[in-house]
Amino acid sequence: MNNINIFVYGSLREGFYNYDKYLKGRVIKMTPAVLKNMDLYDLPYKGYPAITKGTGIVQGEIFEVENYDDTINAIDIMENFKGEGNPENEYHKTLLEVEHKDGTKEKCYVYFYNPSIDERFEKDAIYIADGDWKKFKLAQK
Repeated sequence: MNNINIFVYGSLREGFYNYDKYLKGRVIKMTPAVLKNMDLYDLPYKGYPAITKGTGIVQGEIFEVENYDDTINAIDIMENFKGEGNPENEYHKTLLEVEHKDGTKEKCYVYFYNPSIDERFEKDAIYIADGDWKKFKLAQK
């Protein structure tokens, strides 16, 4: 069975703290990509982003990683993913179709937010209209 690549859009992107912690030195290949029908938010009270189902386009990268099981298990823990369908997941992990910049598509694991367990989300989350958390954060510096 082939390993399934992951789509990242936030703190796991190159240049951010979780990339350095979980992915640096483990990336076989990185491909710029977009995820459609999702909305992107910054969670300033948590220090990281979230995506939810919506109508927007989220910018990110697809990563093919080595030490696959160890890498994905560590990311699952970081994302507070407890298991498929678990209502206590902070992020659900699911297979979604992601589009490469050249228009080709592939199914990747994507971690999307579970706002039902975040009482501050509706009031304090900041919508990022262009779908690019990296650009949003770099503009704040």
